[in-house]
Amino acid sequence: MKNKLLIPWAKPDIGIEEFKQIQSSFKSNWLTQGPKVKEFEKKMANFCNSKYGIAVSNGTSALDIAYKTLKIKEGDEVILPALSYFSTASMITYQKAIPVFVDIKQNNFNLDPQKIQQAISKRTKAIAFIDYGGNPSQLNEILNIGKKYNIKVLQDGAQSLGALYKGKPMGANTPISTMSFHMAKILSTVEGGMIFTNNKKLKNEIVMRRSHGEKKPGDYKHNILGYNARMTDLQAGIGLAQLDKLNFFVKKRQEVAKLYDSLFKNCKNIILPETNKNCKNAYFFYPILLKNRDRIAKRLKKIYGIDTRVAYRYPLYKQNLYKSKKARFVKKNCPVAEKISSRILNLPIYPSLKNKEVQYIFNSIYKEMK
Repeated sequence: MKNKLLIPWAKPDIGIEEFKQIQSSFKSNWLTQGPKVKEFEKKMANFCNSKYGIAVSNGTSALDIAYKTLKIKEGDEVILPALSYFSTASMITYQKAIPVFVDIKQNNFNLDPQKIQQAISKRTKAIAFIDYGGNPSQLNEILNIGKKYNIKVLQDGAQSLGALYKGKPMGANTPISTMSFHMAKILSTVEGGMIFTNNKKLKNEIVMRRSHGEKKPGDYKHNILGYNARMTDLQAGIGLAQLDKLNFFVKKRQEVAKLYDSLFKNCKNIILPETNKNCKNAYFFYPILLKNRDRIAKRLKKIYGIDTRVAYRYPLYKQNLYKSKKARFVKKNCPVAEKISSRILNLPIYPSLKNKEVQYIFNSIYKEMK
């Protein structure tokens, strides 16, 4: 089995339905932003229980436009979890604002509401949070803090799609929320993203920023500084086909996670995250915590053909941009993020992963833990 990859970390479910959508775009001569984008926006907004969805080129552009629309500017502080993907922080830095890295909760790897309040200063203008791996954050607590201190709240919902918080779909739960449809995500448009809002004024500004500041695309009247962040009909068509399968995708991921849970529950040397009561995890990631993570991950790939991911290897303040002090930031005490980033390993999880493969992954890890 040496050097033969048997089980990838992620495996997109792309089939004939997506191909037919692409074919129909070619037949209609709509390849750039057109009717499929509008349809995808409407259906995604409905799924996420949002009034408006504005499709963009990727999740990073979604964050950049969202921060701009929230009027985050130079010198402002934005509180965010110390453990997240780089763009959650880097798009704050793009605004010449200051990311404030705050610790996460031990049980679900999400931003700790208690630590948010301790990090608020006169410069604090916003809180940005993620739902790690599709595991819902303490949404109400975070929103209440924003309301109490008159601070804007933004949900980076790149991993949230398909999760539920007290029966509500996750991903569009703040005045402006963002999402990613990268190839590895639960729903993919290959590359792409979306911004959600219930506010028409904010929606209109987002639409302008997406298309070079034009109020009406194609009228060549540029009102604000924007850029090209448009999604194409080719991407939106793939998204429409994927959206038809989304409930199935989430159900299968939850079934895979349930099997993993049953296998790992009696392993004393492995820690699993928890999902809060009245919530449903979408399982974009299936993370475990274990000692000797790097050695085990290397052997899983080399000996057993099992690919894994470490998300994320470092707290954000240890990334070179911040560590080298090329960009301003504030770091709070983050012992939980330090511990989790040194032990976390994300196992393969996707709808077509078979039960026997899950068992094989567990057996392989168990052997290496001895």
